[in-house]
Amino acid sequence: MSPGWFMVRQWDQRRQALWLMIGVMGWFSFLVGCVPPKVQVQSAPQFEPSTISSIAILPFQALQVPQWAYGQSRGDVRDPEEIRMQFRLPGADQPQRPASQQGSYSVPESAAQFIAARVESILGARSALRVLGPSQVTAAVPLGEPDSRPSLTAMAQEVGARLQVDGVLTGLVRTYREREGTRMGAQPAAVGFEISLLRPTDGAVLWKGEFFEEQKPLTQDIVGFFEKSGGFVTAKELSELGVEKVMKSFPVGQVATTSQ
Repeated sequence: MSPGWFMVRQWDQRRQALWLMIGVMGWFSFLVGCVPPKVQVQSAPQFEPSTISSIAILPFQALQVPQWAYGQSRGDVRDPEEIRMQFRLPGADQPQRPASQQGSYSVPESAAQFIAARVESILGARSALRVLGPSQVTAAVPLGEPDSRPSLTAMAQEVGARLQVDGVLTGLVRTYREREGTRMGAQPAAVGFEISLLRPTDGAVLWKGEFFEEQKPLTQDIVGFFEKSGGFVTAKELSELGVEKVMKSFPVGQVATTSQ
């Protein structure tokens, strides 16, 4: 065979490899583009992070309205907007649902406590910020039972005045559904929560961060799957990851770095 034939053969192989690489990259981009954002952040125009040097964290709340488990309501967890519509602030009318719903579950209080503790730990590591955790807040300012507590606005004002802090952090855990199965194969966990920073003087919301993720398999979220070490994580592990992502977007107490 002539040398020219080998050159043509090598060129065809390289071209095929190139098109294969382009195809894989296109497939990867398509998968990434199909995954909805897991963190959403909103800031009020009057929010100035540099003016806040102390924060009090209220005990986080757990959504009490039952949610559908697997095999119910389109066979999956309710989407974030649908869950959000279920929640009402203290004192408002709560949606009425039968007490004995089949195939439903409620967010455990322990989930709200765990997520609040993770938030406290992350903020406590910021040396420029004085942080009072939920236990310190409730010891200094008795808030009463969850069902009889005043509105978040009233609590933020009272805590701010009593503890002399620049901001009050509140949280609501909307979704906390545990993984069913093993790390290698499971009905995935789902976690959703929101964290808000309130101004103590009037209870206005200065900043809000939301997280929602129902873990997807490799074929639907390649980045997220390998982010979790290539397996299905528990709700607790998903919560930790969510808190890290949300608090990374929380600018209060963060020391600005300068490029060399």
